[in-house]
Amino acid sequence: MIRRPTRVCSLIAVGLVATVRLWGGGIAAVAGQPTKASMTTSAVPEEFAGLRERWEQAMRDLDVPGLAVIVVRDDKVIYTETLGVRDPQKNLPVTPDTIFYIASCTKSFVAMAVMTLVEEGKVDLDAPVKKYLPRFQIADPNLTETLTVRDLLSHAKGLASGPIVSLDAFSGEITEERFYRWLKEAKARGEFDYTNLHYTLAGRIVESVTGRSWKDFLEERILKPAGMTRTTAYASRMYGDADSALPCALDDGKLVPTRVRKTDRTMHAAGGLGASIKDLGQWLRLNLNRGSIDGRVVLSEDRTVEMWKPHAKLKSPMSRGARTREGYGFGWNVGPFHGTLMMEHGGGYVGTAALIAILPEQRIGVAVVANASVPVTEIAMFDVCNRLLGLNPPDTLPNLKREAERRRQRQTDREKALAASPLAADGLSLPIASYMGAYESPDWGAVTFTAADGRLTARWGELSFRLQSSGKDQFLADSGTGDPDKCRFEVKDRRVEAVVITVDDETKLEARFIRK
Repeated sequence: MIRRPTRVCSLIAVGLVATVRLWGGGIAAVAGQPTKASMTTSAVPEEFAGLRERWEQAMRDLDVPGLAVIVVRDDKVIYTETLGVRDPQKNLPVTPDTIFYIASCTKSFVAMAVMTLVEEGKVDLDAPVKKYLPRFQIADPNLTETLTVRDLLSHAKGLASGPIVSLDAFSGEITEERFYRWLKEAKARGEFDYTNLHYTLAGRIVESVTGRSWKDFLEERILKPAGMTRTTAYASRMYGDADSALPCALDDGKLVPTRVRKTDRTMHAAGGLGASIKDLGQWLRLNLNRGSIDGRVVLSEDRTVEMWKPHAKLKSPMSRGARTREGYGFGWNVGPFHGTLMMEHGGGYVGTAALIAILPEQRIGVAVVANASVPVTEIAMFDVCNRLLGLNPPDTLPNLKREAERRRQRQTDREKALAASPLAADGLSLPIASYMGAYESPDWGAVTFTAADGRLTARWGELSFRLQSSGKDQFLADSGTGDPDKCRFEVKDRRVEAVVITVDDETKLEARFIRK
């Protein structure tokens, strides 16, 4: 149930929902079988010859239904590519207007929204968070008083809370009382560490200062002026749109929509936007033009460039291929790529991925989105940048293919285990009806157990779970998002009193939900 805060390149979640990587990709409705629903939506520059075919192969190899790529150079969109399907069951193609969930790529948008308030004198980057959020209190009394807005936007102190991330981003069972209750236990590393908590706090600062939700403020101050009409912070609008990409994953060898999907309750300020690839082209232009687009100034050049500076340095730079992350600006990872400055940010959730990269000195921007959580987004981004810079580095696809095979095997093994040992009457000490109903926790919300086909299933907020027996009145809860959680029922005098979930194996933290 706990979500560990993201480090620089993955969102690690432990508990009722687990690890989600910030990768993505695209083109098989059935694993290994490409659809014909792909198109090139602009003339192919000479530098990109053969990339569409390469990406189609990568999508087949990595089990990805849909992919979209856009490239901007010198304030002009020079290439747009859409591949595969946004809905494998209906065989609907990806288009330039298809809305994809972009997860943690949201952070650079929220950072720019905060910077507009800084520019207006309504927020001071070096003021303590407590100035804007009087209820702000963390485990460290000194940092409670001194942690600044700049620290939030740059992840400078590594403030983390697994329970908040879990409640906010996955179950949707967050309330203000639960947020501030768990915040009191939040600990900081005292140095850079990338976590969602920094940006959920930044979103609350926007709301405190403006009196509006961060979602609506972002739309008014950033999205509309940038001409981003196919971008939204509301999942109901994203998935309610006829042209949206459904998150997908393998199930019995087929790519199908995932059981887990974002809702309005789980669209938080650290990862709560959906956008089309066409709109992301506008976002690239806005940033490459240092805060202006089509004659409209969204943010001054000085404030925009300030977002690119490494306000927090990594203790040990992280390298992947030719890209090195040396620090974090405001909403951007910052470091060299083949010797030139790169700002980039990825995002990922179950069945979806995004990656946005900017080479400001070269005036190049690339955005990639996909409806599968595998690293084809990074392959496409590196391909584009390498071609434009005239480079030919080693290919990483063979290693990723091997990882895809291991992933398929893990998924197959998990499905077999669930099928072999469902939580049914033979794993329970009482009749199955005795376990059905709602269980509540003031800190975690409610879990509800129901029965279907002679086996128990469960739901926690926006997440549904398949349950696997692991001993009498003991079970594993699997939401389809990663490793399952260890759980047990407490039974006394032939009555089920509670269910206990080990939400963090490492710290042995347990959540106890009491039977209503």
